[in-house]
Amino acid sequence: MSFAIIVFVSLILQCAAVYYSFRLIILTGHTRAWLLLSLGIATMAVRRFITLVTLLSAPATHRIVDYSFEIIGVFGSAMMLVGVISIKPIFIMIKNAEEEQRALAESLQEALNNVKILKGMLPICANCKKIRDDGGYWQQIETYISNNSDTQFSHGICPDCVRKLYPEYSEAILKNLTK
Repeated sequence: MSFAIIVFVSLILQCAAVYYSFRLIILTGHTRAWLLLSLGIATMAVRRFITLVTLLSAPATHRIVDYSFEIIGVFGSAMMLVGVISIKPIFIMIKNAEEEQRALAESLQEALNNVKILKGMLPICANCKKIRDDGGYWQQIETYISNNSDTQFSHGICPDCVRKLYPEYSEAILKNLTK
């Protein structure tokens, strides 16, 4: 009877391995690979079941008991179950890493969509420095650049313009700016 218990334990271990390998199909999405592995283990479980039925239905006088094969079978069944169960965390880590990568890619794409780059030729008035936009309208350079980039302007007067616009006060103004 202990021989039948060994075969029964091996059968239970293989059925558990089949169950967990089928669950890995859902986790990994790799249907063909896990289905083939599950069917291979299930085939071995059917063999174990046939051995158990044959063992229990045969008269006690006709039973040939070889424990070594069945003990190796139990060990192999246990290793299959442990292998299928221990691979699950690896696939969970891979799935999490893929989700993180997808989130980073979406974040990067969103950042790229928000980047505004001024490039090409800008038609600019030689006198007033207004820029002609794509619609043919003329805009102040500050307005055009602010609308087409993330640049904001603050205004000041350069030393040459101070001298030109305020000649009588330019030296005093420039002297205060250098302090």
